[in-house]
Amino acid sequence: MTVPVPRGARRLLLAGVLGVLALGVTAACASGAPGDGATSGSPSAPSSGTGEEPAAPAPGEHVRGLPEGVQGTMDSPAGAAWSPTPGVLLVVTYGSSSCPLVAEPEGRWDSSGGTVVVPFEDRSDGPCTMDYTPTTSAVALPAAADSGEPVSVRLGDQGTVDVAPRAADGRTGPVAWVAPNG
Repeated sequence: MTVPVPRGARRLLLAGVLGVLALGVTAACASGAPGDGATSGSPSAPSSGTGEEPAAPAPGEHVRGLPEGVQGTMDSPAGAAWSPTPGVLLVVTYGSSSCPLVAEPEGRWDSSGGTVVVPFEDRSDGPCTMDYTPTTSAVALPAAADSGEPVSVRLGDQGTVDVAPRAADGRTGPVAWVAPNG
């Protein structure tokens, strides 16, 4: 048996269904596309309550947001800090959240300049949003780079920074930000 629905009620019902669908699409877009390696908020897992810093992303992972305990800046396009994990550098870039500038999984020594080089991947294969958000990439570096001494790191064409060592094992090191003009 079919029950007739007044014309105004059909419009109201259709508007409600479309509103719920729009909310679902917005929520899905805000959390990142499945498999893109992006997560919203902090790149680290929730704290275990043990007083230890949460796990940092592994080399090759890219997450939206800043490393645990790092204060961002709007004056620099990029920066780097040691991860709590030995031999892993956290590279922060600012730009479009839909087309983030991300570091490649591994850095290399530039023997001629004594600098570690971190190349970037080109991920701008479509329209990009006009927002300005941080993305953190984890990069494996040669073992000798994480010696407890400052190391010079060239962040693609963003600029070069001198990354200070961690204050303590198992903690994120201080971030060295690229000067605004590279």
